[in-house]
Amino acid sequence: MKKSILWSLALLMMMLVMASPDAAAVQLDVNGRNYDTSGQANIQDSITMAPLDVLADTLGCTITQEGTKITLQENQDVLQMTIGSLAATLNGQEKAMPAAPLLKDGKAYVPIRFVYESFGASVDWQDAKQCISVSYAETRNGMTADELITKSSQKMNEANRYKMTADAEMDMAASAPGDKQTPENMKIKMDTHIEGWLQANPILMYMKQDAEVVPTADSTPQQGPQSVQTEILFNDSGMYMTIPETGWVKMNMPGLNIQELMKQSNSQDPAAAMQQMKELGMSVSFANDQERNGQKYWVINAAMGGDIFKSDYYKQMTKASGLEQIPDMQKLFDNMDADIKYSAWINQNTLYMDYMSMDSRMKIKMDIPDAENNSPVNMDMAMQADYTMSDYGLPFSVPDVSKAVDFETIVNQKK
Repeated sequence: MKKSILWSLALLMMMLVMASPDAAAVQLDVNGRNYDTSGQANIQDSITMAPLDVLADTLGCTITQEGTKITLQENQDVLQMTIGSLAATLNGQEKAMPAAPLLKDGKAYVPIRFVYESFGASVDWQDAKQCISVSYAETRNGMTADELITKSSQKMNEANRYKMTADAEMDMAASAPGDKQTPENMKIKMDTHIEGWLQANPILMYMKQDAEVVPTADSTPQQGPQSVQTEILFNDSGMYMTIPETGWVKMNMPGLNIQELMKQSNSQDPAAAMQQMKELGMSVSFANDQERNGQKYWVINAAMGGDIFKSDYYKQMTKASGLEQIPDMQKLFDNMDADIKYSAWINQNTLYMDYMSMDSRMKIKMDIPDAENNSPVNMDMAMQADYTMSDYGLPFSVPDVSKAVDFETIVNQKK
């Protein structure tokens, strides 16, 4: 397996912006939406226990743990508890828990019903489904988290244009057989700065990306650090990209409908887009309100798993855009596991999304046919990124790509 295959898979993953024998696993339903606990929520001695990160994702509370002391804060409400103790305090008032928090596999587990009800949620148990059902009617300015995201998206679409800057860090490990069936490993760390301008209608996106790629010492073959500068332009004619020593290239890859892909991802009605994201299994909740640079923000957390790549909606999108024509594309999606979380900071005055952060983990394990047999490929990529959006409604200029070279021309010249 050539290293170029590993790089192609890594690029695709980046573009597609990761039980115990004595406990029974249970499902978790929050406000009618199934939440993937990956088997971590379980019943012990008739009490449902869950790790702290499950509560952080669904309640949006801030959690700190210092030794055996655990503190959960949901805006003005503060719940404190201790590993191994039934005693707890809510806003300074003592409360008794049905089960003591415990440590398992390095994680702190707490009684889930007690925590939800302490913050005002209603909790029911569905025995037939082995599911704990949570109703949590948290709002900001009379809007649920779903409604606020929809409203913010509408405001951003009305502005039509905005500027985005981002800083991202990626750690990736990949392995595949080499030409002589010896393992070929690629372990890299990549730091990227992105400056981009986006327009919803008509579709227009221009990005400048500076990346520093640093392979680790055990990568094969050995390579030194590389600095990569790239410009990318999407418009109603397609996708353009700069290539060193060539300049602007039109990426008219056979079968790939760039315009349709952009429409599917960027030009949907906000309410329809939110409904589709719900169907994909996205979990949405309010985090604690924040203040930054003198401005107040509502913060929304969202999370989704690998089911997004196996959903009917995603299959329809890949079919419409032509992605399904890429060899082994569906096999790639079927073997991809993902854990994607992000936080959106929505300006309380303008309702624009001014900041966003993303934390994702993606894994792939699959066989890719080569000339002789199937070559197993394993990839593990972790990525963290912080975004800032500004200049809403302001016009921007883009480079002239009228003399861009066709991608096929470059390929034919190298044959």
